[in-house]
Amino acid sequence: ELQALYRRALAVLQTEFELTTWQAFWRTAVDGQRPAEVATELGMTAGGVRKSKSRVLRRLREEVGDLLD
Repeated sequence: ELQALYRRALAVLQTEFELTTWQAFWRTAVDGQRPAEVATELGMTAGGVRKSKSRVLRRLREEVGDLLD
């Protein structure tokens, strides 16, 4: 049930972000790739990848609240 909640929240959130931001988040947070690797693939800096991941995670926390902790 918790996984279903995360999937629904992520589906809603995906529409709020640009494709590159979403890909940076997904590849680092879900796929476990290193920020430097993702940065090279997406034409970003590693810092930009980390910032993208942080932005999406912050919104996810806003959506699902304390369930992430």
